[in-house]
Amino acid sequence: MTFNVPTLIRANIFQRRTRAAIAILAVAIEVTAVMLLVGLTSGTINEVSGRIQALGADIMFRPAGSSPLLGLSDTTMPTSAVDWLLEVDGVDSASPVMIWTTSQVADAPTNMFGIDPEPFEWVGGQLEILDGRRLQSGYEIIVDRRLASTEDLSVGQELEILGQNWTIVGIYRAGIGARMMVPLPTLQEILGLPNKTHVVFLKVDSGTEPSAVANRIGQELPGYESTLMAQYAEVLRENIVGLDQFNGAISSIAVVLSFLVILLAMYTSIIERTREIGILKALGASKTYIMRTIIGESVLLCSIGAAVGVGFAYLARWVLVSRYQTLSVEFTMEWLIYAVLLGLAGGTLGAFYPALRAARQDAVRALRHE
Repeated sequence: MTFNVPTLIRANIFQRRTRAAIAILAVAIEVTAVMLLVGLTSGTINEVSGRIQALGADIMFRPAGSSPLLGLSDTTMPTSAVDWLLEVDGVDSASPVMIWTTSQVADAPTNMFGIDPEPFEWVGGQLEILDGRRLQSGYEIIVDRRLASTEDLSVGQELEILGQNWTIVGIYRAGIGARMMVPLPTLQEILGLPNKTHVVFLKVDSGTEPSAVANRIGQELPGYESTLMAQYAEVLRENIVGLDQFNGAISSIAVVLSFLVILLAMYTSIIERTREIGILKALGASKTYIMRTIIGESVLLCSIGAAVGVGFAYLARWVLVSRYQTLSVEFTMEWLIYAVLLGLAGGTLGAFYPALRAARQDAVRALRHE
């Protein structure tokens, strides 16, 4: 007798719709979780590095041992470092920047740059003011369009940060530097760090190789670090402790989740279908056929679940970005495929034992099962 495996698989799924729906949902949640968590990590790193690279500077100069994650390091250096750097052959301009991270404006921690507007533009930080005017002095602040839109900020409004009231004097195009910028001397005064800075952004002479200038700086000014802005995203990833371990942990949890759910769903399904399996074996179904049917059913459920999970992930990204406009979630084809494969792998492994158990059942005992 010839048995149609695809027909039997579809019949089993439609006959037990609730269990199939639970298995599909479990795999979908696993795929969604992997894509969202990794997407949030990648999106945040790329968004931050993109805004810093958009400054147009060639080199970031900072104290040795300080974090390239701007806003996470308290290590400072004297602003006189600007004078040292301008004496290095190949350096065209230098802009000192202080960084402060605050949660007083938005839901998430937000970086604020203390800048000297003219040097900041000389190194490439061209701020396009969309409303209001540029920074001058005192307790003035400019914010980017995305933050202004998310938090409903406007020119003339006051913000309380670091115990001081700041007046918004301008809104600039998003995508460059930090979300907020204030005069450098004012931020230095409030933080009690006069004549100090966290980083200095450098622009090299036209036609000069930034890497050559960075090497020269390292030789002439030991005790500091020079990061090429073209490599900033890579440096950022390398300095985020536990990023690879985090992604590995998420992947492992995803596999275990889909494995356990499919194992439970298929095992209970086998128990309920003992007599059905006995009839199939009595009609001549082989062990291979039984295993193909069970594993095929699992693969189909996982495939549907993975497709639903990808859809959920894109829907969740849309909701998150719509609700939190300063948030960045980035999906890559590599991780999309990886998340789907994780769901399929876990489900296939989870179905293997129930399939093996079903294939080994004695036909006579199975037929007598109540």
